[in-house]
Amino acid sequence: MTAEQTHQQEQTREFFVDAIAGWVAGASSTVCVQPVDTILTRVQSASIPSFAAAAANTTTTSSSSSLERGGRAVSVATNTRNVLQSVFRDGGYKAFFRGLPAATMVIPLQNMLLFVGYGVGERWSKTSIEKNNENKSEKNKNRTHDALMPVFVGGVCGGIVQSFVVAPFELLKVNQQVRGGSAKAVAERLLTRNSTTRNHAASVAFRGLGSTLLRDGVPHGVWFASYEYFKRKCLERHRGEDQRQLTREEGEEEGGGEEKKLSSIEAMSCGASAGAVAWAVGYPFDTIKTHIQANSSSAYKPNIWEAFSHLRRTNTLYKGFGLKLLRAVPASAICFVSYEECRKVMD
Repeated sequence: MTAEQTHQQEQTREFFVDAIAGWVAGASSTVCVQPVDTILTRVQSASIPSFAAAAANTTTTSSSSSLERGGRAVSVATNTRNVLQSVFRDGGYKAFFRGLPAATMVIPLQNMLLFVGYGVGERWSKTSIEKNNENKSEKNKNRTHDALMPVFVGGVCGGIVQSFVVAPFELLKVNQQVRGGSAKAVAERLLTRNSTTRNHAASVAFRGLGSTLLRDGVPHGVWFASYEYFKRKCLERHRGEDQRQLTREEGEEEGGGEEKKLSSIEAMSCGASAGAVAWAVGYPFDTIKTHIQANSSSAYKPNIWEAFSHLRRTNTLYKGFGLKLLRAVPASAICFVSYEECRKVMD
């Protein structure tokens, strides 16, 4: 077998390892944080009725703090405590897991695409660094921003690709969480209220795709680059500790031994930190997406600019950000530790 064939086989193996590890990571994090996601969606959508009424310049709604659900008015909570009480009142403990079937169908696939992109970017990064370092002086070797750029680009590409998969399921999940009902009932309501549009099934399914691309593109690049940065800092610390130990021990043979890997605690810490950084960048786009998708079955359907203008005017672009961190930080930690552990098993 030639060196080229061996390299190709290794690349193919890495692709499938990333795909399987990414799927496991997505499934693990989704189930753990779904209740927080339901609460967050309700908080983000709390101002939708007044927004729609003001934009449509109509007084047909019964009040600025109600949503239509099955022909009856349902109060919209304005803070986290009220949301908790409202969700529990609407359906008990099961209400906190609304949208879970849709999420479990798409998020593992979404993460699979993301981590494949991450794996490609990471391998590209290592290859690029090795080639560039051959022509660099010792002073300029291993510059951090050069090393992280391929990972960032890989994350952005993965985020863009998975947006086309996740957007229809996000639409279904958001409407389930905001207005209630089964997935079938929500889908029928969306299609019925948009039936005047030609080829409306496709247009409705991808409602909010633009804002999903904005939320999942650059922020996912930041997510992966941040994780890689924190991961490398941990590994550099390990190498420093090993080097100090070698200098204290006489008669130790030269050589680095086995390559150090992150412990589970370190992977969780790096993942949690990366999640916080990424959502600080991408959260406004998530709020915009929620507003657009939650309005998909109403008379007024805002576009990205209209949603952004309203949120900026009402100073609510970061509304619910604390809840998002409550969801995203543990989800990111669980996601990355699941990914790293799964890779260890398969390596």
